[in-house]
Amino acid sequence: MRVSFNMIYNQSVSGMNSRLSEMMRLNEQSASQKKINRPSDNPSGMCRSLDLRSTLSSMDQYLENIDTAEAWLSQADDELNLASDVLTRLEEIAEQASTGTYSDEQRQMIAAEARELMEELMGIANSEYAGDSIFAGSRTDTNAYTMVMSSTVRDADGSSLEVAEVTGASDYTVYVEFTDSGEVGTDALGYRYSTDGGDTWQEGTLAAGDTTLDCGGVQAELVSGSTVTATGEAGEGDGTVLWLRPAAEYLGNVQDEAAVVHYGASPVSARAEGSFSSGVLVRVDSGGTLPGPFEYSYSTNGGSSWSTGHTTSDATFDIPGGHVELTPDGGSTVADGDQFLVQPQNAAIVVETGPASSVQINNVGKDIFGGLYTPAGGDTAIAAEPLEENLFEAVGELVGYLETNNQDGAADCLDKLTRAHERLTVAAGDVGGKETRLVFSRNSVETVQSTAKANISHLEDADITQLTSDLAKAETAYQAVLRSSAQIMNLSLLNYI
Repeated sequence: MRVSFNMIYNQSVSGMNSRLSEMMRLNEQSASQKKINRPSDNPSGMCRSLDLRSTLSSMDQYLENIDTAEAWLSQADDELNLASDVLTRLEEIAEQASTGTYSDEQRQMIAAEARELMEELMGIANSEYAGDSIFAGSRTDTNAYTMVMSSTVRDADGSSLEVAEVTGASDYTVYVEFTDSGEVGTDALGYRYSTDGGDTWQEGTLAAGDTTLDCGGVQAELVSGSTVTATGEAGEGDGTVLWLRPAAEYLGNVQDEAAVVHYGASPVSARAEGSFSSGVLVRVDSGGTLPGPFEYSYSTNGGSSWSTGHTTSDATFDIPGGHVELTPDGGSTVADGDQFLVQPQNAAIVVETGPASSVQINNVGKDIFGGLYTPAGGDTAIAAEPLEENLFEAVGELVGYLETNNQDGAADCLDKLTRAHERLTVAAGDVGGKETRLVFSRNSVETVQSTAKANISHLEDADITQLTSDLAKAETAYQAVLRSSAQIMNLSLLNYI
């Protein structure tokens, strides 16, 4: 084959460019210390590297979540331990006050301490982390509790006084005795009350047909139809007695409790009971008068499809997860087409701490401290169950008994405080368990993170020793190409001939 000068020149230039390109590639790797500087360098390696970097980014976010969870739970742990110390002191006070060795003056002194300790518990329950309430469920922008007033009733034989609500404020327990027997809302009832533990008294009368008991700056709304018995002579205390004392009302939300929204003009109220994972819509297909019978349908997808053919004869509509119960509210007629939307509450704040793990970082104060709360769909605050473990109610009752020098009442509170303390300890243990979980979650995430970084380094990082050797070889090859090309380029036609 005849070799032309054009072929010689093209081959020489191609060889120089090829060697120069290799040198530039190795120089770029030397400057960046990376084997892969663009997808074309190693398409499959680049794809794997991007997947690993995505994993690494996820691990970084998990570690941030763990940091946040640890801060929330550490704050809760510290506050619950402090609450335990306060409660221990309150138990000591209750035990001291229940003995006969304390004088009236000494009980007044420890009563003042008990009220201050209740305020301290209120501050603990309203603790925040970075401006967010840690015991208010998912309502982190509000205090978990507020100080209100509630009541403790001691009925005499044959009486059954019920208090719907206490409004107003007082720095001292209001002690009420009835001087007449009868039925609230029907009979005129005389009463007297004291705001200084029984040293002085003021007289009043609850008019026939009236249910609001006025005690100066505090009013008690009594339930119509409940009955009272008159006390005997002052100091005997053998009739219906009422303590209007401090209490704490929970302002946060409650896990799994559901509110009901009524769409329609029927004069009825509705409440839901059960555990609902999502909203449920109930439609009355055949109306009537409470308690029924009614025909109804329900939908779990916002009304896109309905489960029909259901009936009830006791105003209780069974639905997935629980039931909706209707009660009169100025009337008892339910019209065709009325609908009731069950909206479940979610009080939990959950953060992801790993690819398949998560932890709840907040707490529902009602389940730890108790107190009063208004159920979803309700309009009146009630005491949180179980009553025998309700911390704030036990402390409020203790303050009321101490401020009225009631030794037997203080003794009754001791058992409630002990059981409330046990409930608090269980809650603290739950928080501690979550903190331990986070330690293992952090170790697991850091292990995955370390492995991902090692794999990325293996794919991307250049071997400096090998790179130096390859670069020297490339330079030698390039110089050889230059020398040989220079000799070829110097050939003339005479050399060829």
